[in-house]
Amino acid sequence: MSCCGQGRMALRASQAIQSPRAPRVAVGGIAHVVGDAALRAKAPIRYLGAAPIVVRGAVSGHAYPFAVGRAVQSVDARDVAGLLKKGIFRRCT
Repeated sequence: MSCCGQGRMALRASQAIQSPRAPRVAVGGIAHVVGDAALRAKAPIRYLGAAPIVVRGAVSGHAYPFAVGRAVQSVDARDVAGLLKKGIFRRCT
């Protein structure tokens, strides 16, 4: 008789095999896996409003909380265009 957990483990193993390989970076002769988050470019933007707000990046899906004390934040560069369209953000220079 098999355990129902074995089916989940087999599914996870097959998904791990099918997933694309992460880029590797050699540091001091040792290969390190570089995750997608490490490869993402960040861009600072400024919130122009006064009330606290949380916006979700359309591309990354990341939630960005803004408030008066946290008006400037680095966001995923892929989300910048969508946030600027809202009219309450400005690109920092």
